Amino acid sequence: MTRTLAELLEDEREMIVSTVQREAEASGWSQLSNSRKSALYQAWESQFDLSHATLKDGIMKGFDAAQGIPKKAEAEIQDEVSRIIRLAGINVIEQAQMWTGKERADLLIGFSAKFPTHVIEIERADSWSEGLRQALWYQAAIFQAERRHVLPVLLLYGNTTADRFDQVLATCDHNHVTLCTHRLALNGRSETEHSLGALLNGPLPGYTPDL
Repeated sequence: MTRTLAELLEDEREMIVSTVQREAEASGWSQLSNSRKSALYQAWESQFDLSHATLKDGIMKGFDAAQGIPKKAEAEIQDEVSRIIRLAGINVIEQAQMWTGKERADLLIGFSAKFPTHVIEIERADSWSEGLRQALWYQAAIFQAERRHVLPVLLLYGNTTADRFDQVLATCDHNHVTLCTHRLALNGRSETEHSLGALLNGPLPGYTPDL
């Protein structure tokens, strides 16, 4: 089983954080492709026996802030999504800290702060598999710590093809993960059937589901 930062002794934790951030800086992290970042994450996961979520949320988010990297599209999308959900009268916790350490889920939503029902992972469409993995990990972490079931949601934004989106949808269905979108384009056209608005408010007028 992988470890979290909270389970490490202070000296080891500081060594790992320093090593990961030093290697990230040397690699030109902010200019790397998603595939190259994924390869580095996998190497660190294996080297230090840490989960992907621990590395991304517990170490690299702090690195991005320290490097002065400007607010990413994901952060802007998260702000918009949080506002839409709150306007629907649903409680939202942003960057919810997990009980296993310093990992933070993008959004926890539900009846109240003490009664979450869904965990939402926001991800760019071209790195959907990473988002799916994190959504499932957060679901498991919450259950392990609280014996509470929350439903995982993967929210995609950006651009992809209709064929790829169908593959993602099938994979999410297989893993019992709700897939929704916000500002996602399929073959250059806005995706609306699975949009956050449709999820909250029902299908758009005139939309007829396939039978």
